[in-house]
Amino acid sequence: MKNIGAILLTVVLLASGCGGGGGGAPAPPATVSGMAAAGSVISGMVYLKDSGATPKELSKQSSDGTFSFEVTGLTPPFMLKVVGAAAGSTPLYSLVGGQGTANVNPMTNLVVAAAAGSGDLAALYGAADRSGLAGVAGNLAQALAGIQATLKPLLQKYGVAAVDPIKDPYQANGSGLDGMLDLVHIDLASSGSVTITDSQAPPVTRNVATGFATHAVSGGATLDGAPFAGVTVTVLDAATGAVVYGSAQTAVDGSYLVGNLPQGSYSVSAAKAGYSFQQASAPVTIGSSDSAGPVFQSSKPFTVSGIVSSANHAGLAGVTVSVQRVGGTGVLSAVTDGNGGYRVSGLSSGGYTVTPSRTDVFDASAVTFTPPVQSVTLGDAGNYAFVDFAAGLAGYTVSGQVARLSGGAPMAGVTLRLTTKTNAGALQTGSDAIFSTVTDADGSYALRGIPTGYYALAAVLDGYAFALSAGPSLAASADNFKVDACDTEMDFTGRPISDATGGVRGF
Repeated sequence: MKNIGAILLTVVLLASGCGGGGGGAPAPPATVSGMAAAGSVISGMVYLKDSGATPKELSKQSSDGTFSFEVTGLTPPFMLKVVGAAAGSTPLYSLVGGQGTANVNPMTNLVVAAAAGSGDLAALYGAADRSGLAGVAGNLAQALAGIQATLKPLLQKYGVAAVDPIKDPYQANGSGLDGMLDLVHIDLASSGSVTITDSQAPPVTRNVATGFATHAVSGGATLDGAPFAGVTVTVLDAATGAVVYGSAQTAVDGSYLVGNLPQGSYSVSAAKAGYSFQQASAPVTIGSSDSAGPVFQSSKPFTVSGIVSSANHAGLAGVTVSVQRVGGTGVLSAVTDGNGGYRVSGLSSGGYTVTPSRTDVFDASAVTFTPPVQSVTLGDAGNYAFVDFAAGLAGYTVSGQVARLSGGAPMAGVTLRLTTKTNAGALQTGSDAIFSTVTDADGSYALRGIPTGYYALAAVLDGYAFALSAGPSLAASADNFKVDACDTEMDFTGRPISDATGGVRGF
């Protein structure tokens, strides 16, 4: 009998250790737990309601603000409510998408309201139809990001700019988020407005449905007019210049975009080691949509560049801008283009004088500039400079179209060369007296910033002859016309030279 008993004991032990018990310890129960506090612990009732077709509600008393609910078998998301003296006259709420941590405090109350787009959280909690709660839970991250962006100066002040009030560790010990809530009151009205009062600042009131929306600012950066990659663009609070709302580096195409910006006034700045910018910073206002930011312009080191504007507020072409080192004799210069732009490169560290000059073709007198000369210093602190001038001479546009004589098809790639003439009718040959451009796919051209004066205009394309069109042209002759007080339109027609020579080129 002893042997039979031993055998039975062995069978029982084997059964309990091999297959009969499911192969391991049972999984721990699913729970939602956290801390309920509003600067001090909330001693009172904590409730949890699931999102099932027939919602289930759990409750328990908490004396120290801590709570934990087993949610095994319940349907997420879960909404929480706490009622107690420290919570104020109305309950506080929180929301979590599944098991884990879900604190309850005035900030969680605000995040849930922003995610729901409503301040009436009692109605949200009490709704018999819980189907919309998943959408609110899905909005939590975006709502939190908007609140953190909008309240960034306040949250940075208390060192909680990146704290998630729902999921991050939270203790009622006077530090971190709890320390902030000792001094900051967040009062949410069922109407949807929230008033945030810091003990050291005036109250701020916002609408939970729209007041925490964020937008983006975008723009670009250029180096000598080409896209400039790798420039750090930073968005700062305009009032203090101390709070950074975001930053980004310009892409290969020179563009930047800084997002998650709430409504407000900002200063946008650009920086890159070894470079400075014509406009180091610029103001930007974010309203109810994305905003266009500045295009930051830079030049290669030890360059002087700028714009010469005309008397009628356009760019002025044909102005010679000379740059001379202080105490030196060498001079480097450049001539402005149709937009009035110029660039003088090849300089080095040191002080320079920058001087514009041009002769008025009509009366052969020197054109006046404001200011007549400027001084700049190039060095490590600013290794290039932007220097602008205003001229006492107007600038206009000479434009038109070039088309084939036969059929009227537009002619692309035709060079238009405009040459300044003296009052006596002689063609000038200086670099500031000749302007050129090329027709586009539509056969159109435009020479901008042309000073008042006498000119000759020629259309040039190998193998073709051109003549001034008899159409709407305002000038009687392309060989001798006057630009004075208005823009000038000159159209041309072109035909192959072979049309006039029987197919033999050159005759």
